[in-house]
Amino acid sequence: MTTQYFADFSLALINRTGAYYVCRDIVQRLPQFFQGIRYWRLFLRSEPPTLIRKLLGRAMLLELCHLRVTESIPRSNGARWRDVPTLFFDPLYVLRTHLRANDVVLCHDIGPVSHPELFDTQTTRLYREAYQRIVAGKPGMVFVSEASRSAFVARFGDDFRFLKVIPLYVRSDLAAGEEKEPAGIQQPFLLTVAGLEKRKNHGRIIAAFEASGLRDRGYSYVFCGPRGNSAQAVQSLAEATSGVRAFGYLSDAELRWLYRRATGFVLPSLLEGFGLPALEAAQYGLISVVSWEGAQKEAVGDGGILVDPTSVSAIANGIVRLVELGEAERNEKLLNLRRHAQSLSQQQFLKRWAELLGANA
Repeated sequence: MTTQYFADFSLALINRTGAYYVCRDIVQRLPQFFQGIRYWRLFLRSEPPTLIRKLLGRAMLLELCHLRVTESIPRSNGARWRDVPTLFFDPLYVLRTHLRANDVVLCHDIGPVSHPELFDTQTTRLYREAYQRIVAGKPGMVFVSEASRSAFVARFGDDFRFLKVIPLYVRSDLAAGEEKEPAGIQQPFLLTVAGLEKRKNHGRIIAAFEASGLRDRGYSYVFCGPRGNSAQAVQSLAEATSGVRAFGYLSDAELRWLYRRATGFVLPSLLEGFGLPALEAAQYGLISVVSWEGAQKEAVGDGGILVDPTSVSAIANGIVRLVELGEAERNEKLLNLRRHAQSLSQQQFLKRWAELLGANA
């Protein structure tokens, strides 16, 4: 008999980044492992409609941030299922529940506790409390990269039911589909696609583009992504820097247009759980400038241009090198990246999750 879990998909109420789509795939493609799905306090057969989802998300955040009560939210939708283990798709959602050793927690990174300067104080506080519960409960832990697991073990030790790495996957159909040109693009250009968050390092990237001299050679720099904790500062800097074009959220068709015409991809992040963007960019034939350590280095290896993300001059030198790559070196890097991406298929990703869920209840 297939072991069943409850899936805590509270993340879906407030998150529409890559983490959401990965977790949605697990729920939708492996339904045999799930008795039910919980969205904070509600057990639902499917995700709530957009308006209800947003209202539930706001209520959940209000409860997490401001209501200091001892009541726990229900683990299941009935006494019959009281002992069914739960798969939590983010450490945050172990708060206000009774975490058990037979539960499983997915961790993309421990950024809010390892790099508190990149997050607001409320987020840092909540994740610290969540990890305290995790250390006490000792559930099974799943990570998206060896870098994330190593960071976790260095801070919290290895006394857990298991510490498993299941890498993310690169979509095979990423570059397929129609395209639409965004307004006001000057070619040639370098591209960044990432949320406007401190950890994405937008400020240094913009400063590096200005210092690189590439604008005087006819290049522009384009970036886009949803709003985050540095949106206002980054957009103000972009407006004050000649040759920089800033977009917010763009459609898939607009993103395809950008990816298909960019000279290269630039994202030397200060913190990443996996480093998927560089592998996705490679599916469009783009080499990336990324951070020389952590998950990004693990993801691209010799397939990218690795730089110190804290040094504007290092990033500037990296993007100049990106523009000046010879055809032979570019092709070799792309070959390495695409080989790695092929090993990170959705089929393999789901197979590893199925093996874990079937063996570790």
